[in-house]
Amino acid sequence: MVATPRPVEGRPRFSTGRLLAVLMLLHAALVVHASWRSSPTIDEFAHVPAGVAYWQTGTFGLYHHNPPLAKLVAAVPVLAANPVVDYDDSWARARARGEPPSQVEFGEDFMRANAARYFDLFRRARLPFVFVSLLGMSLVFRCARGFFGIGGGLLAAALWAFEPNLIAHAGLATTDLMATVFFFWAFDALRRVREDPSAGLITLAGVVGGFALLTKFTALVFAPLGVILALLPRRAPGDEAAPPRERRRLLLVPLIALVVLNVGYRFEGTGQALGSFPFLSPALTKPRTGGAVPHREARFYQMLYQQRQNRFEGSWLGALPVPLPREYLLGLDEQAFEANPGLPGGGYALALRGEIRRGGWWWYDLYALLVKLPLAIFFLALLAEVAAALVPSARLSVAREFFWMAPVIVLLAVMSAMTGLDIGVRYDLPVLPFLFVGIARVAHPDVLAWLGHAGRAALGAVVAWMMIGTLLVHPHELSYFNELAGGPGGGARHLLDSNIDWGQDLLELRRVLDRQGVSEPIGLAYFGAVDPALAGLRYHLPPRDPRVIPPGHEVASDGPTLPPGVYAVSVNFLYGLPHRLLGPGGESVASDERALAYFQALHPFAHAGWSIEIFRVGPAEAAQVEEEWKRPLMRTR
Repeated sequence: MVATPRPVEGRPRFSTGRLLAVLMLLHAALVVHASWRSSPTIDEFAHVPAGVAYWQTGTFGLYHHNPPLAKLVAAVPVLAANPVVDYDDSWARARARGEPPSQVEFGEDFMRANAARYFDLFRRARLPFVFVSLLGMSLVFRCARGFFGIGGGLLAAALWAFEPNLIAHAGLATTDLMATVFFFWAFDALRRVREDPSAGLITLAGVVGGFALLTKFTALVFAPLGVILALLPRRAPGDEAAPPRERRRLLLVPLIALVVLNVGYRFEGTGQALGSFPFLSPALTKPRTGGAVPHREARFYQMLYQQRQNRFEGSWLGALPVPLPREYLLGLDEQAFEANPGLPGGGYALALRGEIRRGGWWWYDLYALLVKLPLAIFFLALLAEVAAALVPSARLSVAREFFWMAPVIVLLAVMSAMTGLDIGVRYDLPVLPFLFVGIARVAHPDVLAWLGHAGRAALGAVVAWMMIGTLLVHPHELSYFNELAGGPGGGARHLLDSNIDWGQDLLELRRVLDRQGVSEPIGLAYFGAVDPALAGLRYHLPPRDPRVIPPGHEVASDGPTLPPGVYAVSVNFLYGLPHRLLGPGGESVASDERALAYFQALHPFAHAGWSIEIFRVGPAEAAQVEEEWKRPLMRTR
């Protein structure tokens, strides 16, 4: 007689559903509170108006830099509030130039037209993403419970509930959190199809895979992983893979995903000939010989389009119809161009450990995770691997180990190779749900028994450490850095951009100035696209370092000295990241690399969140800056 294996579920002392509900409520409360207090980030500034335009115009040419699903979802509650939208201004200017509409100009028009309730509209836009995050938590719980029991499911859900980077991005109307959830859901659905290729699961995997493609271009990384997962043979007990004949049905999954992708774009431009696309990236273009000279009033991108030629134009490949929406392919090409530092105008300004350059570092993503994730996650991951080696009953089949481990390795490898996108740990968020499932092994009943009473107490202490660390930084989770990095106060020495300062603390700056009794106009260098006047701020631009201003490019705010007064400076500018400054008259002023880094010589008396430092400049501080400007400028490598 064969003994029946002991169920992995164990006997929970409390209601699993109630514990999960508590975790969900705590997570939602943290997300909503943080979201409600922060101002629109740089990406949201364009995302939300673009989503409104998609619904109202039925076309996706505006801001095709990424797929439209997140923008469409964000726009739904905004449309319910009947925002004012004018398509006669920025769109007319774009038509006159023979260009597609500019998402920046359209975002500015939307901001001006809805100034009185601008922040409220963005709070509305963010609400759907709270529910997307709760969906992700439930999916991780279900998967981890199926692998390692109820304890594993609850541990994975707790990690999701209190991981600060997930909390931060769950409260923003951007693509990163939604991509994290749909990437995991699509791959998990494909795993389930491998074990049970029923029509319902095949349809689910295809539809969710289409949603992932509609959310972020990075979803393409999971296509080869899905093929490998589908073809893995049965090699270990417990791997309930379907017979090969039935597994052939998995070929329907990418077909369904392709249909969903095209439906999401309303089949706009589907079937267009490959040679007719106005590409920009090196892989798809070549220099145009004997072409038209760019018009002198054309914008930068339009000039590049006129200088580059589709590589497939005039060839037999160029005559082939593309089964993808036009704007999807153009957006993918545009993002590949912008992430390429080798082309004029290509490449972002990237920062790591005080160095700023175009073209990143292969180890950026690993380093970003090392300083941005709670240290508790690393301890738990190490313990999970030790448990896998020493507790045989906690091991999974080859396919299930592949399911959680391969996406972590492959996504990090791909992002490490794409060094032009070294602008934020947010690109690495999709590894987290898979990592949480792998960590859930430490809550397997046999692992808990192996740990003993002292080990289980230590495990609880590690989880509590992570929870407390998140609560201490709340509601500023976007600027979270772990203890190894010196916390959020030391974060700017390691990483910049969306890792710490994405324009989220404009409203917080207003609150801090009110608490400090600052009523006079301030000098403000804000790393964001929102007009500070909408937050009730009266301000002027601080002077830029005269050592970095190109000859003949001085503006009215520049000067030989720093006038006394109160100054608020975004840490991105403080640590030298180039961008543009929005002046009180609507003017845009270039902030070249290290143009405002001279403020590092002063000591702030307050800060707004962890992304804006506030200085009080008196005669002594002004003289100190004047002396600083006389010294040779030390540039980053």
